[in-house]
Formats: sequence, C-alpha cells, structure tokens
Amino acid sequence: MKEYNIYKRCEDFLVDIIKLFETIPYKKSVGTISDQLIRSSGSVGANLHEADNARSKKEFISCVGISLKEVRETIFWLNVLRRTNSDYDYVIQKLGSETGELKKILGSIYQNSRI
Repeated sequence: MKEYNIYKRCEDFLVDIIKLFETIPYKKSVGTISDQLIRSSGSVGANLHEADNARSKKEFISCVGISLKEVRETIFWLNVLRRTNSDYDYVIQKLGSETGELKKILGSIYQNSRI
C-alpha cells in the first residue's frame, strides 16, 4: 500500500533518485543529468516544507506552485535519463510513475488552495 504522507513520499522519492545514481556508471552526461535531477526532485519536498511554514495563504500557494514546477522539471530530466540510459528503464519508469502521482497530488493541493 502506498504511503499517503506527502512529505515522506517526497523524501523517499529523492532518496530513490540518489540511490539510482549510485548504481549508474559515471559519464559526464550522467553527472549533468544527476545534478539537475537531484536538485529538482529535492526542491519538490523542500518547497512543500516551506509551504507548510508559510505566513500567509498567498505565500503557501506560491511555495506549492514552485514545488509543482519542480516536479515538472523532474519529469523532464527523468525522460532524458530514460532515453539515454535504457539499461535502467524499469527503475526510471517506476520513478516516473511516482513523479506523475506527486504531480497530481501537488496539482490538487495547488488548485484547492486557490479557491
């Protein structure tokens, strides 16, 4: 059964991405993708925590919006990684599935907060 604590899911997601890069042999292109992917996926959870400590509704919506943008960037980098490292397709696809779920959850939080 999936964990529904969004903060834990974001943290677990980042850890899974870091673990993936520990298994992929280093190449300059992988290093560049790794840096970008770890930053964007880490920013998803970090901005969500910032939203949780927002001083106003406007600040909350802004932080969740940034988190949502970061999850979209993460999708981009995962797609690039998948296309350039097909040996890891299963793991990358699993991460992509989680990214899609995080995008839906964050999108829902963002939309409902704007009401």
